[in-house]
Amino acid sequence: MAGSDAMLAGITVWVTRPAHQAGDLCRMIEQRKGVPLPLPTLVIRPFTEARTEENRVLLAHADITVFISKNAVIHALDLFPDIADTVRGKTVLAVGQATARCLTASGFDMVGHAGAGGTEALLRLPQLNETSIKDKRIVIIRGQGGREELRDGLLAWGAVVDYLEVYQRDKPDMSEAEMTEFWQNQRPEAVIITSLAGLDNLVELTPAAESDRLLGTPMVVMSERIRQHAMESGFLRVAAASDNSDAGLVDALLDISGSMKK
Repeated sequence: MAGSDAMLAGITVWVTRPAHQAGDLCRMIEQRKGVPLPLPTLVIRPFTEARTEENRVLLAHADITVFISKNAVIHALDLFPDIADTVRGKTVLAVGQATARCLTASGFDMVGHAGAGGTEALLRLPQLNETSIKDKRIVIIRGQGGREELRDGLLAWGAVVDYLEVYQRDKPDMSEAEMTEFWQNQRPEAVIITSLAGLDNLVELTPAAESDRLLGTPMVVMSERIRQHAMESGFLRVAAASDNSDAGLVDALLDISGSMKK
């Protein structure tokens, strides 16, 4: 891990996180003397069709509510402004510290989380113990699509599991000419990726003439799962954050930038 006095020495970093979530990370990069370039490769849109009375009842009857991401918190609050009161006194869990902090700041009580480790770590929490969740009603709040491991694990232990999907992921409307201009005039020395969809969209958006250059650009990703996917996609130098946070991303960026200078 990089020391607290380590600096990025002016390297240009593409930050591909959705625009509304990139600000803090960009500021942290600037504080380390890097040059962040916000280049969202993922657009998050609300799934307004989820605002139904049926889903209000689903939340009211849930014994355990699980939020998969900060986006899940933000969009659930938009759709159901009283959701914190609806689930008060019941078990509320978050995937990752950032999601837990977002829930606490939004008025949710006694939020449990597993720190780093994603959904696999969440399944090891005592609140989801195999012997205690049989027949419990669990609502997983997430975006459309995604992994099934958490649901499958809970179902195997006898829980009753429903999804409440509150947002959708889209590819940004960006032309090949626009991406070519980025590559020609603001070429990255490192790229930060925080989701599988964001990674896949970056590959799709990159002009064929720049594909090899993209694959050779050092990349920092949010998790080991994304790192493996990036390596399988042909990227040559990929580092994963030590924990699911902006600070973890910057530490990994400092480490990989240090190796670039050697």
